[in-house]
Amino acid sequence: MGDKMEINADERQFIAEVAEVIEADPKGLSLESDFREAADFWSSLVGFALLTFMEERYRAALSVDDFTACQTIEDLYSKAFQRRR
Repeated sequence: MGDKMEINADERQFIAEVAEVIEADPKGLSLESDFREAADFWSSLVGFALLTFMEERYRAALSVDDFTACQTIEDLYSKAFQRRR
């Protein structure tokens, strides 16, 4: 695995929060991680929990289509700060 790019405190916090929602070890995650593959077990309920987390924590309202288009934690991070209401 190559060098991980330097991340700031906000990105590190976001990764840790996503890891908690998807029940994954944050130490093994980066912004480039595919959050579905990183989840201990992926299901529609985990997806719903992640959508709810984005809405409640970051006030980012994502449509289901926008969410399904996301693949990496960085995609989610970008949406979290783009879609604040």
